[in-house]
Amino acid sequence: MSIKRILHFIESEGVYGAERVILNLSQQMQKQGEFTPVVGCIVTAPDSPSDLFDAARAQGIEAVKIPIANSKLLWQLPAAGRQIRKLHIDLIHSHGYKPSVFGFIIRLLTGIPIMSTCHLWFEPAKAPLKTRAMIRLEKWFYHWYPKVIGVSEPIVAILRHAGLHQNQVMLVRNGVNIPAPPNPEHLAQLREALGIGAQEFVLLNSARLTRQKGQWNLLEATQKLLQAGIPCRTLIVGHGPMRDELQQQIEQLKIGHAVSLLGFREDVDQLLALCDVFVLPSLDEGMPMSLLEAAAAQKPIVTTLVGDIGKLITHQHTGWVIGVNDTQALYKAIETLYNQPALARELALHAHQRMIAEYSSEAMNHQYARIYREIG
Repeated sequence: MSIKRILHFIESEGVYGAERVILNLSQQMQKQGEFTPVVGCIVTAPDSPSDLFDAARAQGIEAVKIPIANSKLLWQLPAAGRQIRKLHIDLIHSHGYKPSVFGFIIRLLTGIPIMSTCHLWFEPAKAPLKTRAMIRLEKWFYHWYPKVIGVSEPIVAILRHAGLHQNQVMLVRNGVNIPAPPNPEHLAQLREALGIGAQEFVLLNSARLTRQKGQWNLLEATQKLLQAGIPCRTLIVGHGPMRDELQQQIEQLKIGHAVSLLGFREDVDQLLALCDVFVLPSLDEGMPMSLLEAAAAQKPIVTTLVGDIGKLITHQHTGWVIGVNDTQALYKAIETLYNQPALARELALHAHQRMIAEYSSEAMNHQYARIYREIG
């Protein structure tokens, strides 16, 4: 019996939560050997750059660029269907509203079955007109999908509220790999390269630079920490539409010497090993991969309690919970962990233990493999 080929179909602007889910899942698929993963990156032109394409190839995962520009849908969607058929794909697994809409049309053109994972559900009222139109199409097309996966219970509830049949919708929690122990020499070199002083308390945020992620709260908290005499250094990893706005805020707060907007990085695991506290002041989430990775790296976490974060983080047991847009609480939480390192270590250990028990990449792969068999 031939090994079935699964196309992870996504439009990607970097390597963030959904992309890391795809990479972790693909690694597990390769280990198990029952299915072959193929990462299909939607790009506007064949020579367009794609960080996910590069990351997948670097990890030995088959990856392709699939050109689909909004202005050329009439002929590029059929061309994408022909490209996918030539790859001998047995199942399209879409990730995101645009791949889910495009993938459904390709399924009509090719007959290749499709399923989807919703990593985050954006409310149409908060999105641009074109995005709202695509989300409406996505929700409509989902009625003909055999399976639609939500990565958190709130997302599953939204999908069911949209009218999908109970048997169509499933919960599959994101899973992460346990990192190898960090190399102290490499960490020292990284610290030096980033210009971080030996006494500086390092705060890390890894997320897209969007309003949803609330990074401006971390910048305001950084100013308060510095004013309180705490020698902190804030590292923010990621790209996004709010970069210029955040840079302006950094300048207005006069904290440029203590904050680095690092953009896309391939060494997030090393930055996690380097940091003292991971901070995620989000306004909205599913179950963020960056949070799971911080727990896997055994780092203390300060976060808001949105989406499914409460499944991992319990206040003062597996992390420190703050209110949305509560800059003062964020400052006080980080100050507490700075002054009480034993508490910080205890929170990190408890989060690590819960993550291993409930959010392993092996468990995630097992659930998806069962779904692939059912559809295939």
